[in-house]
Amino acid sequence: MQLIKVSLELCEPLFFATKEVGSMYITEPFVGNYALAYATGIEITTYKRKLCVSYTEDLPKTSFYCTPAQFKKFSWLSESFNSVGESRYLLMDKNNYKSFPEEKTRAANIPQIGTIKMISSESRAEFYVLKTANATLPKYIRLGKFNSKARLDFEEIDYEIKSGYFECSTLLNPADLPDLQIQSFRSNPVKPVPLIKGLKATGKYLHSRDISLPFGMSYCRRILNAN
Repeated sequence: MQLIKVSLELCEPLFFATKEVGSMYITEPFVGNYALAYATGIEITTYKRKLCVSYTEDLPKTSFYCTPAQFKKFSWLSESFNSVGESRYLLMDKNNYKSFPEEKTRAANIPQIGTIKMISSESRAEFYVLKTANATLPKYIRLGKFNSKARLDFEEIDYEIKSGYFECSTLLNPADLPDLQIQSFRSNPVKPVPLIKGLKATGKYLHSRDISLPFGMSYCRRILNAN
């Protein structure tokens, strides 16, 4: 198993609403690892409307695991908008917009006014990937509401497996963690899973020159084990 340090640089402004304050929609300086997994590893061959998410079906198919990305150098860019409220899908029928009949909802032409606060282009983030030798990561990916382009650069890191007390400075997804004796952490309440940082725990871990990571992380591990 290879440990890769990935540097992500935005080629375009990145937007997804992690916090809403009144009419302002804010992108906080991180990217969840489930979003990164879809962007880097899962080939979507068909598009279909789903009534619920399918993380537990999609994510275990990947041949690598990535941690959430945290922006180390970034700035914000704000833009105002005035648009029609968004529905998941609208179609034209006899000169009128309508939604899918099974949803039993009706689209309304109601203007929506607000501000989006994006991470600007040239901002840089870091995350870590555990992958098999034959797994290939793309050089460019697209993220966020507007499919913003981002460039990835890779650096393989030597590591050793240890057991005992360790501290992890990077962002982690608690739903993916193995069994550990956790002492403390800081939580960032976002969807679909709150991310944690500053983990202090005892257990098996990967130790390299600049990071210690829990050993045995995998997508939706705790959810799948609970079932």
